[in-house]
Amino acid sequence: MGRRCKTALADIEVVHEDSDGSLWHIRYPLADDPSQALIVATTRPETMLGDTAVAVHPDDERYKELVGKKIRLPITGRVVSLIADPFVDREFGTGALKITPGHDFNDFEIGERFNLDKISIFDADARIDANAFSARGESGAWVERYRGQDRFEARKLVIAELRENSFLEKTDAHKLSVGRCYRCQTVIEPYLTPQWFVDIKPLAEPAMQAVRDGRIKIIPEGWSNSYFAWMENIKDWCISRQIWWGHQIPAWYCKGCDGANLIAAADGGYTLTKDAKPIVRRERPESCPKCGGKELLQDPDVLDTWFSSSLWPFSTLGWPERTEDLKSFYPTSTLVTGFDILFFWVARMIMMGLKFMGDVPFRDVYIHALVRDEQGQKMSKSKGNVIDPLEIMDKYGTDAFRFTLAAMAAMGRDIKLAEERIGGYQNFVNKLWNAARFVQINQADAADARANGQSRLAANDLGLADRWIRSRLAATIRDAREAVAAYRFNDYANVLYQFTWHEFCDWYIEMSKLALNGGDAKPAAESRQLLRELLEQILLLLHPIMPFVTEEIWQVLGDERPSIMVEPYPKLESSWIDASGEKQMDFLMGVIRAVRNLRTELNCPPGKQIKVIFCGQDTDVSFLREQQPYLRALARVGSADYRSTEERPKGAATAVVDATEIYLPLDDLVNLDDERARLTKEIGKVEDELQRVQKKLGNDDFIAKAKQEVIQKERAKAAQFDEKIRTLRTSLEKIAEIQAGRN
Repeated sequence: MGRRCKTALADIEVVHEDSDGSLWHIRYPLADDPSQALIVATTRPETMLGDTAVAVHPDDERYKELVGKKIRLPITGRVVSLIADPFVDREFGTGALKITPGHDFNDFEIGERFNLDKISIFDADARIDANAFSARGESGAWVERYRGQDRFEARKLVIAELRENSFLEKTDAHKLSVGRCYRCQTVIEPYLTPQWFVDIKPLAEPAMQAVRDGRIKIIPEGWSNSYFAWMENIKDWCISRQIWWGHQIPAWYCKGCDGANLIAAADGGYTLTKDAKPIVRRERPESCPKCGGKELLQDPDVLDTWFSSSLWPFSTLGWPERTEDLKSFYPTSTLVTGFDILFFWVARMIMMGLKFMGDVPFRDVYIHALVRDEQGQKMSKSKGNVIDPLEIMDKYGTDAFRFTLAAMAAMGRDIKLAEERIGGYQNFVNKLWNAARFVQINQADAADARANGQSRLAANDLGLADRWIRSRLAATIRDAREAVAAYRFNDYANVLYQFTWHEFCDWYIEMSKLALNGGDAKPAAESRQLLRELLEQILLLLHPIMPFVTEEIWQVLGDERPSIMVEPYPKLESSWIDASGEKQMDFLMGVIRAVRNLRTELNCPPGKQIKVIFCGQDTDVSFLREQQPYLRALARVGSADYRSTEERPKGAATAVVDATEIYLPLDDLVNLDDERARLTKEIGKVEDELQRVQKKLGNDDFIAKAKQEVIQKERAKAAQFDEKIRTLRTSLEKIAEIQAGRN
C-alpha cells in the first residue's frame, strides 16, 4: 500500500531503487532458556512487533537441533516457534529470519504454509495500531509506548529499547532495494487488506499468441521481448483501489448475514474482513438472496484505473451494444504510446479486447522515445532540468516544438532535447511563412487558372527548373509516405525540411523570379500558379506535424475553403519523376555554389558582377550557356566564356564541378597582396580566440565547477574556431596557388 495514496498497488506500480540502510542483529531468546538466543538479522526492526515465527533453512546445520523450539520475542514477550523453510537464505545475515506475515510478501507465503497468525501492526497511515494487539489479548506498557507512532519513529524507539535491554548485538551498513509508489514516491508498506483479484494468466496466453502470429506488431521489435518477459511471468492482478474516483466495484454485503465482517472505520466508512461474502450483480440487488434482508452496503473500493482503461478500445464505442462506431473503429490500426505503459495499459487492452471482443484492439503498437534533457538525463523537478511544454510553446510556438520532437524521434533512441534545437525549427516555421507571403503576393490569376481545371504540376510544357522541382516533390511524397508507413517519424520530418527549405525556398523560389519579373505575362502567370500548387502540396505534407501554421496559411491562400485537415494527403505521381532533369539541375546548382564559394573566399562584394570562364566538355558548356539567366541571377555572373579544357587561363581562382573547370580571373576582382594580408590578420585573431577557449578548458577549476552545458558550449566554440582557421588557411593557400600560376 502507498503511504500517501493509501491504496493498494500492483507490482508494476512499485518502483524499486537501491538505498543505504542498516542490518540490525537482534537477540531472540529461547523461551525455556533465556540465557540462549538466536541472532536474527533484519532491515526492518519495527516490524518485529508483528513477528509470529522465526525461520531457518532445513539444511542449516547450525540450527537443526533448535527447530521446533519456542522463542520469546524481545519487547512484546510473545512466544513463537522456530520453523524450517527452504525459502530462507543461509548466506544472508545469520541465516535466521524473523517472520512477519502481515508486513512482508515472502513472510506472508511462509505464513500460509505454516498457518501462522498474521498481525497487521499499522493502520492506513502507517502508524502503530494498538487495537491490533488488544484484539489478540496483548496489552502492557509496550503497547501504549508505541501506540500511534509513525513506522520510522517506531523504528527508532525499537532500536533504542533493544539497545537498552542488551538485545541489540550489532549494526552493519547494508544496501537494500526500497519499493516506492510510482506516483508519490513514498515508501511502500506491505499491508493486510481484503482485495479483489483477477486470475489473469488465462488471458495472457492468447495476448502473447496475438503478437507471436503477427496480428499485433510491436515497433520497435525489441519491445516484444519485454512484452513476452512480463506476460510469461504475470501474476494475479489486484483490481481494487482505495481511492475516491473510479468505477465502484459492483459487489454488495448484507448487514444481516455479514455484520461481523463489516468493520467500521475511523473516517465513517468501513473495511471488510477476508470472510465477507459479497453479492456480485450488474445492478444493485433489492434484497439479500440468502436472508431477504434489505440493508445492503456496496463494496467501498473502486476498480483499478488500469482495469477500467483496459476496456477503453471498445467501452468508449458503445460496447456491449454492436454500434456503428464499434463496427467502424474496432479494431483500429495503430496505437502510439510510451514504453512505460506497455504493461500498465497496452498489454491489458490486448487481453481484454481478445476476451470480450474476440479480436485484437489494434494492429500496430508503436513505442515512441522518451524525452530527456540535452545531457540524456531523465527530466525531474528535483534535478531542475524539466522543460515545461507550455513555456516552450509560448516562446517558440507549438508547431516548432512539435516539429522538433518529430525530427528527433529516431526509432529506438530517446530524445535529448535542447532548447536551441527548438529555436532552430522556429526558423523553419518563419521560413515557411515567408515563402507563403511570397506566393500570396504573386498569386494573381493563379486562382482563375485553377478554376478552369488546369494544373501546372500536370503540364507537359515545363522548363528545367519546373520539371526539377516537380520531380523533387514526387520523390519527397514517396519518401514521406515510406517513412510514415515504417514509423520513421524523424526521417519524415527531415525529408520535408530538406525539400521545403533547401529546394523549394532556397532554389526554386529564387529561380521563379526570372519568370515573375521577366515582363512576359504568360510565363509569369504560369509560374505564379505553379508556386501556389507547390506550396499547397508542401502544406498538406507538413500538416500532420505542423497543424496550426499549415491551417492558417491554407485559409489565407484560399477563399473560405474547407479545413486543410479534410483534404486528401498528396499521392505519388510516378510520371513526375525526372531523373535526367534532376541530374542537369544538380550540375547547375553545383556550378552556382562553386562560383558563390569562390566569391566568398576572395571577399568579392555581393553585388559585383563578375566574369567567369567555363572549361569542359562541349555538352556541359553548351548546357551552361543555355542557363546563363540563372547564372546571372543566382551567382552574379556578368559575362562568361565557354572554352574547351585545352584553353585554361592563368592567374585565376579555380573550382571544379564534375568534369567542368570554373575560373574567376582576378585582374579586376581583387588585390591578392591585400587579400593575403587580410586573411593572415583574420587567422591571427581567430587563433587568439581559440587559445583563450583552450586555456579555459584546460583549467581544472573551471571543469570542476562549471555546469556541463557550459563546458559543452565552450568545446563547441573551440571546434568552430578550429574549423574557421582551416577555412581561412585554405583561402590563403588558394591565393598562393594563383600567384604562382601568374608567375
